[in-house]
Amino acid sequence: MEKVVLYYDGDCPFCNKYADILKFKKCFDLEICDARADLTWKKYKKDIILDDVVILIFKNECYQGVPAIEMLLSICKYDGLFFNLQKLVFSNKTLGNITYLCFKFLRKITLWIKS
Repeated sequence: MEKVVLYYDGDCPFCNKYADILKFKKCFDLEICDARADLTWKKYKKDIILDDVVILIFKNECYQGVPAIEMLLSICKYDGLFFNLQKLVFSNKTLGNITYLCFKFLRKITLWIKS
């Protein structure tokens, strides 16, 4: 079974909820890490701005942002409305990028309010 590591921003409430949902799904050997607490991802790419992306490591390759979500959805088998909707959105590059930008914007507002 191949290892898949997903790094998310532990300070972000949206990222935390998404990570919680993923923990209940089966996906290869999926490890979900708070990227602020576990800096192992930096050995793959040091210049990643954590505030802008989710990071996925699979087969020694580093995926960030929309490509990370696309890869996760392509290698994991998920059931349910949430994941089917997510797969539909991210199967369209334009729609996936717009959705991701909207979530980044909402994340920044939420973190600004939280601080």
